Amino acid sequence: MTQQTTPFTQAVGRWAGNAEVFDGQGHFLGNGTDYRYVQMLDGRRLRVDVSFVGPFKHSGHYFIQQEADHRLYQGPANMGYAEALSDQLVDANAYWPALGLSQRFFLLIVDGNLQLSLAHMSRGEQVLYVVVGQNDRVPEDTPVPQPSLVSGVHYDWQNDPSAGRGEIILHRAGLWCGNLTALGENNQPLGTFPYSQQCQPAGAGALELHTQGGAFAGASQRALFVTNGWQAWAIGESEVVGSYSLSGGRALSGQFYYRTTNLRCWQREVTTLDGARKAVVQQWYRGGRRIGSQSGVLEFERA
Repeated sequence: MTQQTTPFTQAVGRWAGNAEVFDGQGHFLGNGTDYRYVQMLDGRRLRVDVSFVGPFKHSGHYFIQQEADHRLYQGPANMGYAEALSDQLVDANAYWPALGLSQRFFLLIVDGNLQLSLAHMSRGEQVLYVVVGQNDRVPEDTPVPQPSLVSGVHYDWQNDPSAGRGEIILHRAGLWCGNLTALGENNQPLGTFPYSQQCQPAGAGALELHTQGGAFAGASQRALFVTNGWQAWAIGESEVVGSYSLSGGRALSGQFYYRTTNLRCWQREVTTLDGARKAVVQQWYRGGRRIGSQSGVLEFERA
């Protein structure tokens, strides 16, 4: 059984944001002004006009063909395939011909009027840019909202893993909790599951992460990580081992192996600019075979 979704009409309209752009090692390169205008052409086809000005720049348009459980990016500016993991979430692999860049990308619509996204832009296997996005819906005849920015320049923040914020948002001591919606191997719905992540310091440059819930990991898992602010990696004989890369302290992407279930998880996260919420997307594998996914929005409570 394949998940059936309604048309991705939530994306229709004007969207504006100010993305943060990092290089492949997580160093801050600058902000990018991001505008998108999404039109419904008929019941299953969208046109997206996009303009992005920042460390790289591009403008153009592309068409999206909507199918039951996926989207086809049909060019000319963007070509590829996106899974529709819910009515609000797409997980895409695409190519931007004018830039010569391949893209691994997810976009989640939160509460109807906010988009959180994470794009890894590569040439071959080398990641050149990581784009951390937060876009707001802009109603017609309404001024574009001004995002909350950390004042500064690339020269100052390029060697600061927090990009000027003074803390790694994803490593703050506290509790993230919410619900994740899970899909099975054939994208069949498995249900919605409570999920939490508790982070606490464990000495200089170390942190302990305790996760509970979800459809795949088991009831409770603990892991000990060390971090330099740009990356983090598990040490010792933790129940979860693996590593991840950070971008500005508010986005991560990494691979984890859960020793109690013998499953691998590719996990990506992006927080809102204020650090109050984050989007979580997990793809679960047994060896090289994907067995499911889960995704959702978690809210933060500081310890």
